[in-house]
Amino acid sequence: MRIEVIETPEALRKVREDWQAVFMADASAQYFLSWSWLYRYLSHRRRWFILGLRHSEPGSPYVAFFPLRLQTQRDDKGQFVDEIIMAGNYSADYTGFICMPEYEKHAVRGFSDFLKAQSWQQIKLDYFGGPTERREAMIRALQGPKVMYRDHKPRNEQNVDNTVCPVINLPDSWDDYLERHMSSQSRQKLRRFMRKVEGSDEYRITLADHDTIKRDLDILFDFWRKRWEPSKGDKTEKLIKSSREMLMDCFDEGDLDVPVLWYGDRPLGALANIVDRQKKAILFYITGRDEEWTTPSPGLVLHGYCIRRAIADGFRTYDFLRGTEPYKYMFGVEDRQISCTLFRTRDGANLGGKLNSRSVRFVYDQAVFFYNEGKKVEAEMAFQQVLATMPEHRGAQFGLANLQFERGHLKQAEEVYRSLIGRVATPVPIMLRLGDVELATRRYRQAAKTFGDICLLARGHVEARYKRGVALIALSRMRDASAVLSEAAAMRGSDPVSGFYADKAQKALLRLGSTAAAEPLMA
Repeated sequence: MRIEVIETPEALRKVREDWQAVFMADASAQYFLSWSWLYRYLSHRRRWFILGLRHSEPGSPYVAFFPLRLQTQRDDKGQFVDEIIMAGNYSADYTGFICMPEYEKHAVRGFSDFLKAQSWQQIKLDYFGGPTERREAMIRALQGPKVMYRDHKPRNEQNVDNTVCPVINLPDSWDDYLERHMSSQSRQKLRRFMRKVEGSDEYRITLADHDTIKRDLDILFDFWRKRWEPSKGDKTEKLIKSSREMLMDCFDEGDLDVPVLWYGDRPLGALANIVDRQKKAILFYITGRDEEWTTPSPGLVLHGYCIRRAIADGFRTYDFLRGTEPYKYMFGVEDRQISCTLFRTRDGANLGGKLNSRSVRFVYDQAVFFYNEGKKVEAEMAFQQVLATMPEHRGAQFGLANLQFERGHLKQAEEVYRSLIGRVATPVPIMLRLGDVELATRRYRQAAKTFGDICLLARGHVEARYKRGVALIALSRMRDASAVLSEAAAMRGSDPVSGFYADKAQKALLRLGSTAAAEPLMA
């Protein structure tokens, strides 16, 4: 058996057929581990990777898939550390891996061995679904002398247990459902409300189509916003945006129902139900209702309508997804248990003491951001972490050399600049800093040549022209300096840097005073 890493949309497209076969063979596979959902969801995400298990023979089919994602953050010492999470976290109510039943032990062993060889501070198996034995096998495989673990039960503001998913196992008929799953009081109320809605011209239930989906989701999220914004605060719009994006992906795939209950032209409530036709499941994802409307209850009517419709269409489960909200239990549910397990290194650092290779670009970009913001200590730490993981990283070498230059360590900075010039495709930024070193050490002839070379490579480079003019002034070549500074002053671009150096060139010209026509420029 061998593990292969899938981390591009093109590679994920190629395994679709194998994925479908594994998904259907795994009795615990859920919609959020389907190929179609993950393909669309991951298209909006970065730094995801999927572990695929197959026989070692080239071209043999995959027998298991484990979708993961990498996150990177700074610890309390300012060091970047890596966290591996489930690929669907923040939108998927179920996560985990899928596998052919006969290969489960191979999958646990292969996936765990791969993860133990990676650099990370922690792994979160949040909302991990599947058999209890699968989770326990992962714990046994991942924990060890360097790694500890703990289970936890996330709860929201209402103290709802989010490791429990109430599910209705649907019978063959609506009448059987009412008799076997609901209490007599709830059954009578639901029947009365549905007769009232369906026997009246004032009430109606609509299902979103391509012409109404935007309106219907607006209705749902407007209700949801009014209900939850007081407790969720600044997170509200971000949650709405990400949920709408995901639900629209489901709609475009043909996997979303959005029923809306109306009283005349007044919307009373809406649901968003994900439709898993492969597993014959309806997944209730989110709801919103008019909090001022009391009876008939929009939530009760809409769920009753959707459950009856699901039974008629041959679906086997109606899944309320995560959370033990009391209202779900009036529908005659059974609890499905999922788990949240955190694995963390005992010393709080990444395994191996280095960055995960997939986070190098992220940390480098953060280092550049820190540098540009003037946070030089943070920038240096990040550049050093990049180089500890990837010693030949030219960007990090350049960043540290710039910090050396700014501290006055000119010799060390120059050595790095010269070593880099021949190793990069675009040497102009490095040549520019080399020229700065030469100016600072009063090697004006060399500086004039370096800035002149830049002007040949990048003819619109105002900063290089200005600094070449400065070097020429220091060499007492006033006519040459005047000509170069005149060019720089006339090359004012739209970007702030060009404007800044064009202004400096103009001021330098004024200080030079009037000059005769420029002599031929010397390198």
